[in-house]
Amino acid sequence: MSTVYSKPENIFQIFFNGILIYLKKFLTFSRAMFFPVFGQVAGIILILAPVYFYRQYFLLSIPVEKLQENMIFIFLGLLLIVIPGFAIFLKAFWDYMVAMVSLNTITADIIEKNSIDNFKEHNERINSRSKDYIILLLLLMGVWLVLIAAPFVVLVSGFVFLNKIFATVLFSLSGLLSAIILAIASVFLCLSFQIFAFEKINPVNILKTSFNMIKNSFWEVIILGILLFIVTGSIIPYVFQVLIKSTSILSYIAFPFEVYINILLENPIIASVQAELGSFIPNLAEELALFGIGSIVTAFLLPMGSACFTLLYFDIKKCKQSEV
Repeated sequence: MSTVYSKPENIFQIFFNGILIYLKKFLTFSRAMFFPVFGQVAGIILILAPVYFYRQYFLLSIPVEKLQENMIFIFLGLLLIVIPGFAIFLKAFWDYMVAMVSLNTITADIIEKNSIDNFKEHNERINSRSKDYIILLLLLMGVWLVLIAAPFVVLVSGFVFLNKIFATVLFSLSGLLSAIILAIASVFLCLSFQIFAFEKINPVNILKTSFNMIKNSFWEVIILGILLFIVTGSIIPYVFQVLIKSTSILSYIAFPFEVYINILLENPIIASVQAELGSFIPNLAEELALFGIGSIVTAFLLPMGSACFTLLYFDIKKCKQSEV
């Protein structure tokens, strides 16, 4: 193993070594993330653009009574034009989810051999276990959904069995409690993708293993998560947003958002909400465009986070083995 990536002594070394790995193989990582990221963007465009033209140049030209009489055929036509974009989006989205695991084995190759095997081989290892991977994703999503839904269940129950004031108080308290539990659960389960990448165990045991590995490194993981959020979720995306905002490119990127916002504003309820938000967000289309740019940049930085958490996984694994 390369001495540059020897066992880190603390979480900050893990963080900086992860960045070093990412920078060293920046072009390779970027090439691996190109379709998973831009494929999703292309899929969304190929869904929204045909829908817009379908509405603008076909639906709006048909009398209302004709629309009602031919609703089934109109719906089928809409379905047909969105299928290609939806298929591309789903393929890119799945490739992105696969990358969340395969990037860890790619990082291991860089650490051990200072090179990367064919990306397809890494992805195939995950695709060959797609059933277990989908179960793992469903388990993780289940944890999130239960904790997110819990406050709303409390709110509805409060309205049914109590009065509005008590229901609101209980909703606020349960919302705060769910947020805390969700944050803690996310920390304890954060190594699930790394464990799936390197250990042949079932999804339930993956969650148990992640919990056991994090028990003695809870605060270190929080620090690593905060550092990664600052860099990949704030600083770097913000720099790109500022650069784009200072050019005329932003107006072109914002144009599709503006078109769809104008369509949505035909609904009086949405128009009233937008009017209230107008004083806080003067140009909603540009803000949405900047948010989209930030999201794309953050998505491209996934390998950096994977590298850091792969190093963390190896570090905790070594510590546990030395204790035996």
